[in-house]
Amino acid sequence: MHFANKSNNNLINFLDRYLLLILYSSLITGFFLNENTLGGSFSDYQNQKIISQKFSEDFLNTFLNYDKEPHRHSPLLIIILSVFEKFNISDVIIRLISLHFLLLIIFFFNKCLVVKFNNINKKIVNIISLLIFLSPTFRSLAIWPDSRLYGLLFFIISILFFLKFLKSKIRRSKCKYAILNSIFLAIASYFSPNFCVFVIFFLFYFIKYFSNSKFIYILFFINIILSFPAIYYVFFLKVYFFLTPATNEINKFIIFNPANKILLISSIFLIHFLPVSFFIKKNTKKLKNYFFIILPIFLCSVYFFNYSNTFTGGGVIFKASNIIFSNNYLFYFFSLIGLLLICHLSYKNLNNFLLIFLIFLNNPQLEVYHKYYDPMLFILFFTLFNLNIKKFLLEKKILILYFFNGLFLFLNFLR
Repeated sequence: MHFANKSNNNLINFLDRYLLLILYSSLITGFFLNENTLGGSFSDYQNQKIISQKFSEDFLNTFLNYDKEPHRHSPLLIIILSVFEKFNISDVIIRLISLHFLLLIIFFFNKCLVVKFNNINKKIVNIISLLIFLSPTFRSLAIWPDSRLYGLLFFIISILFFLKFLKSKIRRSKCKYAILNSIFLAIASYFSPNFCVFVIFFLFYFIKYFSNSKFIYILFFINIILSFPAIYYVFFLKVYFFLTPATNEINKFIIFNPANKILLISSIFLIHFLPVSFFIKKNTKKLKNYFFIILPIFLCSVYFFNYSNTFTGGGVIFKASNIIFSNNYLFYFFSLIGLLLICHLSYKNLNNFLLIFLIFLNNPQLEVYHKYYDPMLFILFFTLFNLNIKKFLLEKKILILYFFNGLFLFLNFLR
């Protein structure tokens, strides 16, 4: 036993000392080899760069007619990048600056883990945070700048202040952290509007704590002020950029179809939860009880499901099912397991139920992309979900996370 503990400590010390250098070097190597593990990151960046150049040449006209561009992302990052275009800075330099700025995602995720698991070995926390380097989405969108990662960065900072809000015993500090959470969530939403739905989660806790205080009205006022520029831009100037379709076959979607969301997001949720499940106490008996609750929802979703393999996105399992078997049967099976898992995590747990509801609400677009959930789900599992996950920090099972994430990255390289 003593030998095993010593061996484990040696492994932890080695990883803590060298893993950052190894993973950072792999990302830099990917940068110079034009790594594109998501498949569409390079083309998305090229299209974005065209609009960025337009902003540098004619800002006002491009800003007011942004919805005419074939791009439905927030214009904020494109506007920032247009400043570099204005000064004719090399594209390689622009992308290198962006890549290193986005490394702050790992830094602030680490800070979140330190706050939440404050009694755990910091070396283990460091190793967990470095898993972000293996995310196909992080690697692709760090190499080819995209607003989604910038939104995720500021979303993580908002989570950090929320965790500090929960930990603090001093009312004045709680007020400060609530305001900072709102500010950084707003910034995240300006970069990627999908994150704005999480204001419901944070306000639920703030209202609960400040219910008998005038401060809650101040917090609501701050949130309204922070959201006003976006409301004015979209609803008064009528720049509906988010309505731009991402696929030419969008006419096949006659109406918005909730069945597509239920099955696709459930399968994606399952993929990201599987490695985490090794560190949570399991109760498979309860899963049988949920089956009869989920079955009608599942069968109804299968009946109305109409997401075609010819559309963009769909997630890894959906694509694999169609590539390997030329049908959705494998995908339906994993979606059912995902729905059972979601029911299990939500049962008698309002925190998890609200988070999962917002994860579904987070993607209002007709298309469902895996990059919207990677690495966001991984980060949420270790920060905001109630999973009783501390056990993983005391075990050698940490390598399981690296195996799963490394395998997932490898499979994306084979696409």
